[in-house]
Formats: sequence, C-alpha cells, structure tokens
Amino acid sequence: MKLIRIILTISICATALIGDYIVFKSKYSESLVFRAFADSTVHASIGFLSAVQFFSHEIGLTDQARLYNIAFCTIISSLIDVDHFIAARSFRLKDLTKVKERGIFHCTSYWILLKTVLLIYSHITRRLDIYILTFMLTLAYTSHHVRDANRRGLWLYPFGHTPPFSKYFYIFLLMILPSIFAYLYIVMKPAVHKQTVRYYDSIV
Repeated sequence: MKLIRIILTISICATALIGDYIVFKSKYSESLVFRAFADSTVHASIGFLSAVQFFSHEIGLTDQARLYNIAFCTIISSLIDVDHFIAARSFRLKDLTKVKERGIFHCTSYWILLKTVLLIYSHITRRLDIYILTFMLTLAYTSHHVRDANRRGLWLYPFGHTPPFSKYFYIFLLMILPSIFAYLYIVMKPAVHKQTVRYYDSIV
C-alpha cells in the first residue's frame, strides 16, 4: 500500500504540472473551448487521484462503496466550475471572460460551512453514508480550490481572498491533503450502529 500511495502522490504532482502546461501554455491555450475542457479534465483527474489515494488507507468500506465514492468525488471536482455560468448568467464561453466575481462554489467558506453541518449531522445520526459523503465533498472542493489558488488565492468570505499560492506550494498541498483527510476520517469516525451499516450497504 505504501508503494501505491507513493505512485499516487507522484501522479497527482505530474497531473498538476502537465495539466497546467496544457491548459495555459500549450499551442491550443488561446482557444476558450479547449481551455475550459482541459481545465475541467485536469480538475476531475486530480479529484480522482485524490480519492483513490484517500481510499488507499484503511478506510474500511466495500470495494463497491469505494468505486461509487471515487466516481462522486471525480464528478464534483469538475462540476464546481458550473458556477462560472451561474455568475455570468450565460452559457457562452465568451461571457465567462467578462465576469469579475467568483461563483458561490468557489467560495471556500461556503464549503467549510456545508462540511461542518454535514459532519455534525453524521455524528448525531451516526450515518456512515453522510460521513463519507462529507469527506468526498471535502476532497473535491479542496483539490479544486487549491489548484485555482495558484492564480487567484482562496476566497474566504467575509475576509476576502488570500494571496495566490505559489505553484510548488499548491502542488505540495494536493499531494498531502488526501492522506491528511484519510487520517482525520479514521480518527473522527462516529460510532455506527449495525442498523446504520446495513442501511448504508443497501445504498452503495
């Protein structure tokens, strides 16, 4: 497992570096369609690798549950960019370049609040499905926000934006956060009733 984690960590680093080059510095980067598609693909790829690295730890779910949650994290990592269209009130890519404010899904404070509510709820109800969902959402938004922070910083409402992260710092965070969240998942895991476990297994 340690070898797999090392490989996944290197893969996250390589995906971020190569992805940034393809999106911003390749000969196709002037195309808005290409940049939008490539950027979303890189976000999804990092979300996928982050989820796989998370589950390389002793999380204790079935293989089927892991696959569903990895797919969920991958999709959410990319779909966060949907709020660009919401902020622009348009589906035309040209209109997105005119938008100065960031969408709600790029507000880190929003996700922290949502995560906190879900964590509290999962502990009160002892719902394992909500608990793991919370960590998949956390992996998705942190991988997305940290990568975007290289250009625009984190949006911590109501305090404003942090300074942009350096490339090496944001890549370092992408590499270590999945393992940190896996450790927190194990340490903070609520005591789950057998009935709740059966309910969760019936879902996944």
